[in-house]
Amino acid sequence: MTRTQLARVQRRPVALARRVVGTPAEVAATVALVRDSGRLLSMTAPEQLPGSDRVTVTVRFLDTPTAAPPVVRRLRRGHVIAAAATVPGIAAVAGVGYAAVQITNAVRAAAPLIAGVVLVLVVLAVLLRSRTSSCVGLHCSGCRH
Repeated sequence: MTRTQLARVQRRPVALARRVVGTPAEVAATVALVRDSGRLLSMTAPEQLPGSDRVTVTVRFLDTPTAAPPVVRRLRRGHVIAAAATVPGIAAVAGVGYAAVQITNAVRAAAPLIAGVVLVLVVLAVLLRSRTSSCVGLHCSGCRH
């Protein structure tokens, strides 16, 4: 027989007697739990244990069968392979996006500095070019063109 078939077998509930010991609040909560489940048959009057604040009660209740354990479901390989391929792909896209944002922020922060360096280089190039003896097509007194 399978577990499911065993769980479906109808058994007659057995009456169990158990002694409950604890603080009055703990014992009351335990008795209320059994009573609310509809299995309580009888209980004795609470008795104070000598020398402590604990009480004891004997409870008779029906022992009903428990539910069958849940069926174990196995993952199909296709789902696992798809997840294994998708997660790294998403991580790579997220990494590229993060890097793009960081580069953009760095360029924005350094834009004035970059523009200043380019301007200085252009001015230096113009000044160095004007020192050479080549004629750029403008007539000047030095080239006799």
